[in-house]
Amino acid sequence: MGVTNFPNGITCDTTKNKSMASGSTIPVAGSAGYNPGCIFVKSDVTLGQSIQWINVGTATSCVFVPTGPVYGYGIRVAGGPLTSTTGSASQSISLQGSIMDSDIAFVGHEVSDDNDQIVAAIAAEGAILITGSADPLAAHGYNYASLRSKCTPRWDIVAAGTSTSVGGNVAEAITIAGVLATDIAFVNYGDTNDTDTISKAICTTNTLTVTCSADPSTAHSFHYVIIRPSGTFKPSHYIAYAGKHTTVGGAAAEAITVTGALATDIPIVVYNTTNDTDSILKVVVTADTLTVTCSADPSTAHAFSYMLLRAY
Repeated sequence: MGVTNFPNGITCDTTKNKSMASGSTIPVAGSAGYNPGCIFVKSDVTLGQSIQWINVGTATSCVFVPTGPVYGYGIRVAGGPLTSTTGSASQSISLQGSIMDSDIAFVGHEVSDDNDQIVAAIAAEGAILITGSADPLAAHGYNYASLRSKCTPRWDIVAAGTSTSVGGNVAEAITIAGVLATDIAFVNYGDTNDTDTISKAICTTNTLTVTCSADPSTAHSFHYVIIRPSGTFKPSHYIAYAGKHTTVGGAAAEAITVTGALATDIPIVVYNTTNDTDSILKVVVTADTLTVTCSADPSTAHAFSYMLLRAY
């Protein structure tokens, strides 16, 4: 007794706070009137968004976080930095029981003592297979993540965006409030006027530091995504689109049709496969199109893994 059910799906207990709700907009963090544990069902979920949310805050200050599967791709597995091994340009991250062939792998350097590049990152059954431009020795460390369709994400996006470089140093420090040293970052160039590469990206308190192969001056920009284990915060972005694309070649700039993509989406792209040590110079999103510019014509021997991020 003492429970009232309303036609719009909202349930109130004797405290008059909501224990279940639905709607098109997730309640703003800090709002009052939702019991701890209140379930919120997003009524107009679109590709990549979570369908169900739960209040892990209080009745006077809610914090709704996603729970359950997403409608699209979510981040199933992530970790790092994992120290590389020596003796070969090829490395394997063993993740038995956590990786499937159909997953999409992303790998970046958090630790590096040079400008080596990761030229392939493939999700295999039980592992992520990495190929570098050279033997990484033990002086490198990898961040990794794996996307899976219609999974319950174990990691969510803390922040994503595009930052224009200020230059003056090979290490570019980007201030992002709330970032933790334990967060994981993936970064690529959004704009460039040369063939510089990104050597590593590391999170510290409130800061993402991106180290380039040369001073980026003010002619470069960075696309970034920062992820954290889910369950304690409302994600800033979701994965609107993700996929793998085998190159058709013919030019250094490869245009990929992604129907529904917006120019405001944040693109993160890595090589899935390659037969050389070409690098990805920049990534740009326009309406329905993702354009990846490489250091050379990728021919038909390359493939990209991509995700396009959109703000909640």
